[in-house]
Amino acid sequence: MGQNATDITKGSKRESLNPVSNDNRLFGLTTYITLWISSMVVIQIFMVGQSFLPPAGKLNIFQAGVVTVVSALFLGFLFVINSRPGIKYGIPFIVQARSSFGYNGARIASLIRVLPAVFWYGIGSWIGASAMNFVTQTIWGWGNIWVYFIFFQVVQTYIAYFGMNTIKWFDSILSVVVLGFLIYITIQLINVGGLKIANTWNTSGSWGMPFFAAITASVGILITAAINNGDLSRFLENKPGYNAIGHFVGIVPMYIIILGIGVLSAAATGIWDPVQALVSVIPNPVVAVAMMIFIIVAQITTNLTINIKPPALVLMETFNITWGLSVIIVGILSIVTFPWLLISSSAFNTFIAFYSAFLGPLLGILIADYYFIHKQKFNVVALYENTIKYNWLGLGSLFIGGIIGVIFLPISWMVSMPISAVLYWIGHQYLPNYKSKKAGNGVDVTY
Repeated sequence: MGQNATDITKGSKRESLNPVSNDNRLFGLTTYITLWISSMVVIQIFMVGQSFLPPAGKLNIFQAGVVTVVSALFLGFLFVINSRPGIKYGIPFIVQARSSFGYNGARIASLIRVLPAVFWYGIGSWIGASAMNFVTQTIWGWGNIWVYFIFFQVVQTYIAYFGMNTIKWFDSILSVVVLGFLIYITIQLINVGGLKIANTWNTSGSWGMPFFAAITASVGILITAAINNGDLSRFLENKPGYNAIGHFVGIVPMYIIILGIGVLSAAATGIWDPVQALVSVIPNPVVAVAMMIFIIVAQITTNLTINIKPPALVLMETFNITWGLSVIIVGILSIVTFPWLLISSSAFNTFIAFYSAFLGPLLGILIADYYFIHKQKFNVVALYENTIKYNWLGLGSLFIGGIIGVIFLPISWMVSMPISAVLYWIGHQYLPNYKSKKAGNGVDVTY
């Protein structure tokens, strides 16, 4: 495939967000699945799984397993339905969001998506630096986590700097290595913690609020990626079944494995720090070093797909700066989020619940707008015209739902997502300024 205007390269600007034609799609089904396999090794998901069982949580291992499967299937469903506009029209998230929030309003809404990504970028880099520190301490007896943290940022920025094609091949090539190590970790945790794991099966646990709070955290940690997955799905070939297969095969099994490893780690070790927990079940230093190298690579693949790309695209669109400069700015911003403080905080799950209180409404409105207001028919040309600067119904529904989600913080997005979606739909049905004025072909005359 030759160079085209919608390729994301180091010199790309706002025009690269124009619709990607199906002839210029970057991903076939195989490369798309392998990209997600490598990107789903999110150590933060592992940490959420660790929080289910005592002393951090109140579930037994069976309940934690139910949470894992339910969350994985629901996330797969969210990815499929919200990736459809990107696959069908070749448009990115921020362009899709213009339909719900207006041309400028989409930039406001996108901040709710990209701010958590910047925080997660920093946290992932800190975890990778911790793993690197362990490797050098084991081999040479010396390490400096601060030096490694900065080095980690530089390496990731360099890889992402050259654009989407570089990210595609880096992630896809490493997917086999990632999958192999995950299988090994699972087997090792079961072998080492067999009796402890069995004992957690017999505890009473809870099917009440702790159970639903666990689902909230499990879905909330990856709901960010479901919101803006149009940024990736626009590059997936638009063929029958590619949407469902790509996401349910690439995301759901890997998500179950990662969250499940976190649950098993809590049962087998009781250690909160992910690096220490994994090292504690490794039989010898050589394998432990290999494991830490795996964590380093896993953090890079995850950050490239989930945490660097979204804020970089938003910066590029908002300020019309190059992709390369946007990536550098995102790297700097992730450092000043002080990830070393957040990752050690007892409020880790509270942080997830708080931001997902607003992310739930954002996703709910996007889905309601595309499927129930526009009936899966966008006026794509209008989405690129700055005629409707703000859709106050969308923005108002978003913030009302978000505030209600904060009030019900343990189950934030479970409450806020349907509330905002319904408010947005009702507004289009009954408010005079927002009643859909349909053209003859059923397509909204504005968007």
